[in-house]
Amino acid sequence: MRHYENLVIVKPTLTEEEIKSQLAAIKDIITSNGGEIKVCNDMGIRKLAYPIEKSVRGYFYVIYFTMEPKNIAEIERRYRINEELLRFVTIKYDSKREVKAWNDLVAKTEKLSAKTEEKAPVAPAETAETAETVVAEEAQAEEA
Repeated sequence: MRHYENLVIVKPTLTEEEIKSQLAAIKDIITSNGGEIKVCNDMGIRKLAYPIEKSVRGYFYVIYFTMEPKNIAEIERRYRINEELLRFVTIKYDSKREVKAWNDLVAKTEKLSAKTEEKAPVAPAETAETAETVVAEEAQAEEA
């Protein structure tokens, strides 16, 4: 089993439920191909370095998992088919030094996710307001 990190950028125009279903589908793709997910980092909506498919923002999600190398091609093939994904990248951690760094990243992510679970959830009104702001910013970017 090798160690991998997978960054996926989902279109920001999707609703919250659609984003959650896309993330569940991504996790399902990994587990159905024999992968074992260690931890996931939900980074939220962030600004992209450059527009992709006329989107200036994207929903970032990082997954740390272990898997046999032969199954990575199938996972990436299924990512390419999914039209709701703007970009994805899979990073392989191979050497002992890289695996140690992967373990440190997993531990750090677990620690961060434990802290965010302790915080109060965001009110639905704030989430809707943020989504409206994102859509408005994208419309301005398209006009420019």
